[in-house]
Amino acid sequence: MRGQKLFIFGGIIASILLIASALFIARERTSYYSSASTGVNSRIFSPGNSYIFASPISASADGSGIIRITVFILDGQGLGVANQPVELAVGQGALTIAKIAPITDSFGRAYFDVTSQIAGSYTIGAQLSGVTLPQRVGVSFR
Repeated sequence: MRGQKLFIFGGIIASILLIASALFIARERTSYYSSASTGVNSRIFSPGNSYIFASPISASADGSGIIRITVFILDGQGLGVANQPVELAVGQGALTIAKIAPITDSFGRAYFDVTSQIAGSYTIGAQLSGVTLPQRVGVSFR
């Protein structure tokens, strides 16, 4: 009988330790993977970790074909930096840029829609606080 009580007591202790460990891991993981901070310049962004992409990469050159440009502003750990004003940098050409969400959201994302009435290939970059991201994206209007 005493052995059974010890066995049950040991099982209860093991269960409590397992639950406590799971809660600790969940809390740590949530704090590490949480979304970006919300204060302006509360984190320093990393130009090397930040990036820009386009979807689709080609559209019609009739002024109604839209290419969505998405910019991710990330810190040194790869986490988004919120509330940062992003500007697009267009080398040359006649592109119309609609600032859909030029201030980064809680994941560090900013959105722009680009159209053109002139066919051609264009290179688009992004800037934040006077710093140009090293990556650029190529798009074309046909």
